[in-house]
Amino acid sequence: MERGPLAHGWADQRWTLARIKTLIGRLFHVSYTVEGTWRLLKRHGWSWQQPARRVRA
Repeated sequence: MERGPLAHGWADQRWTLARIKTLIGRLFHVSYTVEGTWRLLKRHGWSWQQPARRVRA
């Protein structure tokens, strides 16, 4: 995950729980629910962050 979504084939740099769930499935051949993915991330010290908003000119 540290390499970012682009390195794993997504078109932007935003991780979503659904994308992380998909990546875990691809790499480890296991299936989690979105809620289970969130619990797994929290257990490993990851936290939710809202993307910074940019001012449009």
